[in-house]
Amino acid sequence: MFNEKANILYGQSGGPTSAINSSFLGLIKEASKHKNKIDKIICMHYGIEGLLNEDLFIIDPNNYKKYAKLENTSGAYFGSNRYKLKKINEDETDYKKILDIFKKYNIHYFFYNGGNDSMDTINKIDAYLKLNNYKCDTIGIPKTIDNDLIGTDFSFGFPSSAKFVINSVLNVYNDDMSYKKGRVNIIEVMGRNAGWLTASSIILKDYNVDIDLIYLPEFTFNIDKFLTKVDEIYSKKGHCLVVVSEGIKNNNNKLIYQANIKKDEFNHHSLGGVSSFLASLVEEKLNFKVRAIELSLLQRANSFSPSKTDLTLAKKASSFALKKVLKKDINNKMIKITYKNNRYIFSFIDISKVANKERKMDENYLDYTTKTIKEEYKNYIKRLIKGQINTFSKDGIIDYLKK
Repeated sequence: MFNEKANILYGQSGGPTSAINSSFLGLIKEASKHKNKIDKIICMHYGIEGLLNEDLFIIDPNNYKKYAKLENTSGAYFGSNRYKLKKINEDETDYKKILDIFKKYNIHYFFYNGGNDSMDTINKIDAYLKLNNYKCDTIGIPKTIDNDLIGTDFSFGFPSSAKFVINSVLNVYNDDMSYKKGRVNIIEVMGRNAGWLTASSIILKDYNVDIDLIYLPEFTFNIDKFLTKVDEIYSKKGHCLVVVSEGIKNNNNKLIYQANIKKDEFNHHSLGGVSSFLASLVEEKLNFKVRAIELSLLQRANSFSPSKTDLTLAKKASSFALKKVLKKDINNKMIKITYKNNRYIFSFIDISKVANKERKMDENYLDYTTKTIKEEYKNYIKRLIKGQINTFSKDGIIDYLKK
């Protein structure tokens, strides 16, 4: 809580999602209700990089209706980035510049929308502001289709991506079943170290869809066993449907396939291509008709079939957070979502407990002995993907907010 009228700093970071812009929509609409405390929202153009370059959008919250179509808009509307701040004791250059900009623009509320690495950024900035006795509430808005942020029931963007994956797998299945003898279809889903998104396809088994094999990063992958199973299934049925995480690893914890050895600023490999690699093995070793299908960016960029639950809660969470910080000091916290008694409850978790940590699928949802996905996970996914929002214009094109 800041006793005088001040500005909000807002930014988007990491991989865009179908819900990231809805988080901003909830924030600006709530800000419009507090004219006595909030003056402007300062939006970073391309995240922290934009802040350091003083490349900013200055927005009047009273114009929130102008941004209504953000609910239909995929991508990070204000621009994203993967900029890693150095440790304060290594180099203060960026931090000094950030503090100067905070002072210049009267920023006393900082909301950053992102995943693990974005929480690390908030953690560092908050620490520097405290070192310099600068009063600012710092809040992380959880966003990642990987769903790997700890301390929260789910991360915004994941439900919509899961919904897209599930229905994409369904359509590939129906296409293949058009033929008496089809193909081996290997569908690749995003997921570096956690299989939340890939595993979501399991619910199709309740809708008479035969998903034959699902491979997650949580379980060791063996190429020989994979080929043996594909051989058995396809030889028997004339069809074989495989859903695989891009980050599957062998028993030495090495990626099964890695197209690029280069890493980004946060020491992450750029993944993708494991489906094509496995398809080439099936073709070479088994001589079966095979198709590799990499869902790639469409998993996070789709805004034609979002989860209503996802977008609605994304707006409500930002609204909740702003109302709370206007009543009392809330520093270095991420919005936490809890599911209890058939409803979602918002609270906060210390960002220091979240930054640079990963939430893999645990024993609540996986049987590590049999390497199978539990029934409980189906229930989890079903409640998250509920609801549909019509995002199309009368012309059949997504009615998105143009820049």
